[in-house]
Amino acid sequence: MIIVTSGSRYIDIDAYASIIAYAKFLNLKGKNAIAYSSSPLNESVTSSLRNNKYTISRHVDFNNDDKFIILDVSDPNFFDKSVDMNRIIQIIDHHYGFENYWNSTFNVNTIIENIGAVATIIFELYEKENLLDSLDKDICLLLMAAILDNTLNFKAKPTTSRDINAYTKLEKLANLNFNYAEFYFNECEQTIKNNLKAAILNDTKLDNTGGKVPHVFAQLVVWDASNIIDNINLVHEALRTFKEPWLMNLISLKDVKGFLISNDNTIKSNIEQTFNCTFNNDIAILPDVWLRKEIIKKLL
Repeated sequence: MIIVTSGSRYIDIDAYASIIAYAKFLNLKGKNAIAYSSSPLNESVTSSLRNNKYTISRHVDFNNDDKFIILDVSDPNFFDKSVDMNRIIQIIDHHYGFENYWNSTFNVNTIIENIGAVATIIFELYEKENLLDSLDKDICLLLMAAILDNTLNFKAKPTTSRDINAYTKLEKLANLNFNYAEFYFNECEQTIKNNLKAAILNDTKLDNTGGKVPHVFAQLVVWDASNIIDNINLVHEALRTFKEPWLMNLISLKDVKGFLISNDNTIKSNIEQTFNCTFNNDIAILPDVWLRKEIIKKLL
């Protein structure tokens, strides 16, 4: 059996949708595959998507001859805890840095591309194999949400024409008669508001890059960030649990702005020098939206 899985700390909608869609793709190609993860889902996997007819397996009886395919992560330090490194057969990701490691050390089939969402790559595999007719509305909505989230509604810098093309075709296949982007991001926002502290903790990465990049780096994407800004004390309360200097990237898509939040003077200074901005009451405003991985790259 092929186990299609992703990361260990949490999985977001790109990982969630991609492992589900890719496991379905492999089964359509005559291979025995399941979508599996032992990791918690973050707020980008909204309630309507969790109630989608497709889901991931949580409990699997693993066998010694099972093979693993890893999506949306290529750093082995962050793989799902079930993964046997010696039985990985494929990596599909859009985070760079480990291509040579996989190709030289394990000789794994590796697809790591500069693209907004892994979901776009999965869609293109369906298209290449003439399997678009098998993408029903539920799968389409999963992949559409993944592309929206990972491209910040096509405003993020890593967005490519391939992401836009995939979304346009998925939207047509799903036959929607409403603005799915606004619906999806509003649903994300409501989930976050219901338990802001949990949402922050569920999308905080512990970055090991060092230097100017804070070890504790949180990110939230919402339609309108004003409510969270008004409750900034809850952000501080949540991130204090890590007992280390922290930075939070709060993305507001309605007005296409990014809010960087921190109470650490060293982090503030690095951000101000790098982005030519100023912190006021622990908040700096960027006149654009930046993904966490873009901010890390810029800081480095």
